[in-house]
Amino acid sequence: MTYRVAREAVTQLIRTLSPEQLQTPVPACPGWSVHDVVSHLTGTATDVVNGRLRGEGDEQQFAPQVVDRAETPTLVVLREWERSASQVEVVLSRSGVSDLTPVFDVAVHEHDIRGALGLPGNRDEELVGLAVERTARLLLSKVESAGLDRVVIVDDAESVWFADGAAPVTIRMSPFEFFRAAFGRRSRAQIERRVHGTDRPGAYVPLICHSNPAEADIIE
Repeated sequence: MTYRVAREAVTQLIRTLSPEQLQTPVPACPGWSVHDVVSHLTGTATDVVNGRLRGEGDEQQFAPQVVDRAETPTLVVLREWERSASQVEVVLSRSGVSDLTPVFDVAVHEHDIRGALGLPGNRDEELVGLAVERTARLLLSKVESAGLDRVVIVDDAESVWFADGAAPVTIRMSPFEFFRAAFGRRSRAQIERRVHGTDRPGAYVPLICHSNPAEADIIE
């Protein structure tokens, strides 16, 4: 089950961290520490099981998840997540494989934590690749619907990794960078600087982003 894979990757990482690292601020989640991110992931799982999560959730739902677990040791929070996870997997299996939003959320937050701690890794994991493929294909349809020039996506070595045939607009992002941008982990300015071949780079930002861009630059 993809959710289990994503959860276990975060759990294994968290178990290696010191108490000081658990309190490290996470730039991709302003106002949250590493512990708070774990609390959010756990709270989301518990909310899914109890039928409290509305759609993809919002700040009003997320804040109590963090506050309620602020004084709970991180390892205890992880045990709560493990208890809820098996039931979450049942819920997701009933929803069908297309409902991967909770899975992608875990993968995104894994890299939020890694970025905050300067511990890059797992960037080639299957879930990142799946999120990138889905988001890139969605970008192509959005570009067409918006009547904008078609795009080709290349990595920093200029190797094309996603294209809709010949295209005048080039987006220079590695698959991992695209993943982070698509899920709101890069600022508008950071994304615009990677869009070339058009005098309207800003028009492509909301099409790339599944979530709103970060308010400030995030360097990982």
